[in-house]
Amino acid sequence: MLHDPGIRLLTITGPAGVGKSALANAVLATSVPYAADGIVKADLASTGSRTIAWRQVAAALGIGGDAAALALPELVGSEIGDRELLLVLDNCDLVAPQLSTDIAALLRGCPALRVLLTSRISLEVYAEHLFPVAPFPVGSGGQTPYSSVAVQLFIDRVRAHYRSDVLHGGELHNIAEICELLDGVPLAIEVTARAVGTLSPRALLEQLRRGAHPYNSRLLDVPTRHQSVPGALSWGDQALSAEERALLQRLAVCETSIDLPTAQRLGNLSLMQAARRLDSLVHKSLLVSAKREGGEPEFRMLTATRNYYRKRLAQDPEEQAEARNRHAEHYAKFAVAAERGLRIAEERAHWLALAQTRLADIRTAIRRLQTKGEHATAVRTLLALEEAWVVHNVLRESAGILSRSVTALEAADVRDARDAALLADALETAGRWAMAGEESQCARALLTRAAELYRGTGDPGGRARVATLQGELLRRAGDAEAAERQAEFAVAELDAIGDVRNAATARRLLSLVRAGSGKPDAEAPLVRALEELRSLEEPYARAVALIHLARVRLATGRSAEAYTTVREAMEILTRYVGGPADVVLALETAARSAPSGGGTERAHVLRLLGLAKALREQHELPPSVDGAALRSLSDQLREATGDAADGDSGRTATAVDTPTLYSALATALSAPVPKPVAGPATDARLAGLTPRQHQIAELVAEGMTNRQIARSLELSEWTVVNHLRQVMNKLECPSRVHVTRIVQQTAAG
Repeated sequence: MLHDPGIRLLTITGPAGVGKSALANAVLATSVPYAADGIVKADLASTGSRTIAWRQVAAALGIGGDAAALALPELVGSEIGDRELLLVLDNCDLVAPQLSTDIAALLRGCPALRVLLTSRISLEVYAEHLFPVAPFPVGSGGQTPYSSVAVQLFIDRVRAHYRSDVLHGGELHNIAEICELLDGVPLAIEVTARAVGTLSPRALLEQLRRGAHPYNSRLLDVPTRHQSVPGALSWGDQALSAEERALLQRLAVCETSIDLPTAQRLGNLSLMQAARRLDSLVHKSLLVSAKREGGEPEFRMLTATRNYYRKRLAQDPEEQAEARNRHAEHYAKFAVAAERGLRIAEERAHWLALAQTRLADIRTAIRRLQTKGEHATAVRTLLALEEAWVVHNVLRESAGILSRSVTALEAADVRDARDAALLADALETAGRWAMAGEESQCARALLTRAAELYRGTGDPGGRARVATLQGELLRRAGDAEAAERQAEFAVAELDAIGDVRNAATARRLLSLVRAGSGKPDAEAPLVRALEELRSLEEPYARAVALIHLARVRLATGRSAEAYTTVREAMEILTRYVGGPADVVLALETAARSAPSGGGTERAHVLRLLGLAKALREQHELPPSVDGAALRSLSDQLREATGDAADGDSGRTATAVDTPTLYSALATALSAPVPKPVAGPATDARLAGLTPRQHQIAELVAEGMTNRQIARSLELSEWTVVNHLRQVMNKLECPSRVHVTRIVQQTAAG
């Protein structure tokens, strides 16, 4: 850029420690001349005023005597005149605002002059061109740790002093994480690397995770501001106003991105005040832009900056408490807004993404509320974001946080009806989360206490929701009759109060129970639930219902319909963001119901099974309830594929990179929808059988025993007996022999 004749004023800018001066020196050290009359450099790091700064420049130009004492830009301009000169002003951070108009006038009066500055603060004049310097990129980006410039810098500094044995895999990964925690800031990396000696990279990483920064500069010939990032920040802190410093210290309590409402609430400022001060902090390179597509602008503090100003804040306990309280209040209000947004289809993806980026701040806010004893607000915040916890697969951690407030609320003397209702909601939610983690015994105890409270508060909706959850526990335990009674009770109660969303959940349970018992009307409750969910305009709830409708249809032997249904669910999930558990269940249902006759179809099903398994492991989901059926399907397909599994097509079908939820769904939907196949001619006496009953009748005709049929269809033997009794009743057959005869006669016809 210095070679461009149109650029006469170039400012190298960026946060503390990114190497602005080093970059300027590297540019000047090249062999290409920048000015016919040479380069003049002045270091303004120790100057604190306009007058002293210009005296430094005059001295660099060789102006001495009495004139140097009076050195002002006019005198410097007279000295330069028409000379073709490059003036380098290094470390202008403390005086940049005071020099802006002087430098603009100097450029107008000296037509051949060019100026290069280094400063965290730009001059804000028309002639200025900015060259922003960012920290090194961190994260491997799918490459080896060797490929990271940040890691290489760390290794170079370690090698230069004590150790050269940090190149094995474990150490490299530790170093890569250290560089990421340091945000890729070169100064922080260099100084931290010098702590390696008595400390290993692993021990150093553990200290950094705890918030300790073992800076250990051994260089005696560099100024204090270059010995550590805190040193650089302390030096530059002189350029801040008291108001800017106060806001920066309060924003330091944030763990993630900062936007205008956050600055406004934490700083207790008007919108315009917050906007001006936020803009000033960005302008001074103390906040950097946070990369986020769409939405309003967001900024973040580099880790070293945040730690420095947190320590400054901690020196005033009263101010620190105020900042943390405002932070907690801000995120409690954020949760309320997010809960509303998650119910709007067009806003769902936005709020889910926003909640994910704010997870660390939300946790910090909730823990602050708990520390203050505000457990009711903590519970409301947690419950408002339940859908985000599910989608982002952080229920386990959220359950641990919730349990602390539940214990505190139960220990309190709950007399107020609102407090009792909130405790009941908390217990219900804790029970639901325990079920998601396969902690049945814990869930049962939590739900029992919730049901008691709902009875005490006279909340029919709460009692019905708990009945649905208890019914699901009974279904998992194999008590179908009790589960069905609970589901029917819940549906009736929720219909009576018009709770469509939760009634759909109860109907889902009812359909699954009836499907497991072989009842012909098993899918009817779910079909009605889907119709009612349309009125809510909640596509995600519809997708979940469709997945379970597909499971019901699969259980009743209607694989083709099940496959079409689950594809519809997956199409919705690609648009409206599904949680890991729902996506995996959809993939497994698709694998079990997809056609697998040809080699290409078998390869696709194997691919679905591989994706589901990879996602289940990646998100640490509990084992599938259909695990035996999935393993059997996989074995059958591999056996049918034979030697092809060892060839290229087999590797294509089964090899699974680390998938995302979206890429897994896209792969599942990549197979074309199979064309409907006309069914075989049937006897009128068989027309009244459900698909599952028809399937069992055919297996009876093949001579299979009830136990063999149960193993083949992954059903209990009792369920097979129940189905067969209904088959015999409908066909008016006194024995299995008569069932066999009717099936064989139909096939022959």
